[in-house]
Amino acid sequence: MTYTLLPELYRGYLLVYATLIVIMFIYGIVRMIDSGRRNMHLVCSCVMAVTAFTLYQGMVMYQQEDIASYDIPVWILVAALTILLIYAVYMHYSISIWQKTNITGMSVKEAFDRLPSGLAYYTESGVPIMVNEAMQELSRSIFGEPVMDTGSFWEKVKKYECGDAATGDYDTVTDDENAADGRDISIDDDIAIITAGDNKIYSIRRRCIRISGVDVYELIASDISVEYELTRELEGKRDKARVLNSRLKTLMKTVDYVSMNRELLKLKTALHDNIGQSILIARRYLSAPESVDRKGMLEFWQDNVKHLISDEPEEWELPYYVISREADMLGIKLDIIGELPKDKELIAVVDVAVSTVVSNTLKHTNGTKVTIAVSETADDYCMNLSNNGEALHEQTELQGGLENLRGEIEDAGGRMEILYSPDYMLKITLPKGGRRDV
Repeated sequence: MTYTLLPELYRGYLLVYATLIVIMFIYGIVRMIDSGRRNMHLVCSCVMAVTAFTLYQGMVMYQQEDIASYDIPVWILVAALTILLIYAVYMHYSISIWQKTNITGMSVKEAFDRLPSGLAYYTESGVPIMVNEAMQELSRSIFGEPVMDTGSFWEKVKKYECGDAATGDYDTVTDDENAADGRDISIDDDIAIITAGDNKIYSIRRRCIRISGVDVYELIASDISVEYELTRELEGKRDKARVLNSRLKTLMKTVDYVSMNRELLKLKTALHDNIGQSILIARRYLSAPESVDRKGMLEFWQDNVKHLISDEPEEWELPYYVISREADMLGIKLDIIGELPKDKELIAVVDVAVSTVVSNTLKHTNGTKVTIAVSETADDYCMNLSNNGEALHEQTELQGGLENLRGEIEDAGGRMEILYSPDYMLKITLPKGGRRDV
């Protein structure tokens, strides 16, 4: 019996059967091409697909009466379609096995989509090569739309301003403006830290990769909410520590002055007692001269009078006594070559300079000795401050104590220079008598 002589119902069953086989072949060939399999398997599959489509097309043309008859024996038609079905099933099975044992473009895309970090690659013109699901979700969270043009997405991120993402009204935001109004945004040339709609902090970093002579841009978005909060907490603790450190320094100086006042009181008390004893000895000598050693009494009086009329300052009254004591307590030895300025206008500035260098030596270089070489010209004092600690690398800008020190030196009419080669050295020049009127 041929296909033409079959009842219409059975012809319909065979047509559906052939349609299913043709669809399986088409889908399988698409999978093979997408997986990158361009070998004999693909050629055989295409031949089988053409055979299945030829049988299918003959049945369709007979059903539509485009041909008068389709005289293929039914058993040959059924056998051919069954063989084609078996081959189609085998083709899909082999594709699945191959995909599990080989890395394909689709497997890479699926792996990227499972990453917690946002990832996007695009050309210089902004055309996206690959954008994973995390980056799409981030774009929807910030701008309310998926990533269509990756270059435009990066430009939006650079100009992103809190509160204006929904309206599409973007203004360039600088770090100073963020600091002024409290926005949690930091913009760099290739790094942006932004707050998304779910109150999470994301870091978006861009870099250029050259692949086969073509510049490809990579965007990586990472959730840094925990790190950001820890950094904020650390900054708060650091500010508190800075305040406590300042109070501690003030307290230490107060303690030194209290100790000095206590020593001064002891000296005054001892001098008062000595004078009282001198007066008692003198009264006894006047009443009974033979009972008092006249020579010893005179030496005692001379010592007391010498203390009263002496113009030499006590040790605690000397300039830089407090900073010297502070350095000793911190385990830093001060080696002073020459004589530090004694101008009243400069003592406070030099004291701050020595204190800053001692502090930096202890904190940053692990040194134990600070050398201060002092020289004079007709108009200026020149000081070179160095230490025996680890070498410091050159910095682009001053911070903390050195920045404050430069301000005080310039207020006094001087100048400060930092040398990093051959050894680290702080050069300070101060005018004699303080600021000059130019």
